[in-house]
Amino acid sequence: MRITFNIVSILVMVTVIFLASLNTQTMIDFTVFGATKNAGATIYHANLVQVILMAFIAGILAGIFWAAAFYSQIQAKLKEYQRKLEKISVQSGEDTSKVSVLEEKIKVLEKALQSALGNE
Repeated sequence: MRITFNIVSILVMVTVIFLASLNTQTMIDFTVFGATKNAGATIYHANLVQVILMAFIAGILAGIFWAAAFYSQIQAKLKEYQRKLEKISVQSGEDTSKVSVLEEKIKVLEKALQSALGNE
């Protein structure tokens, strides 16, 4: 599955780079804060390649941050599960030691009972 994701991501990157290379001569205009230049609008001229690559980089960064959040959540759950397993392990160790103490007490009581019955 990981190989499939790697292949798909490489194909997407190659496609974006190819589309950007086709649009090296295309310029676009951005109008910010107004409909016309008389209304105080700011117009930005940019190459379409720059816009495509900036959107691509923004998408990569968003994916990295999303994956990092998901990874940290999974790590927190893993640590919680490990603590739970350690707690169960310690509890089973305590139960084992309690059983061995009880077995020793039973042996002592059996010997005391036999010696008490033997003395009568």
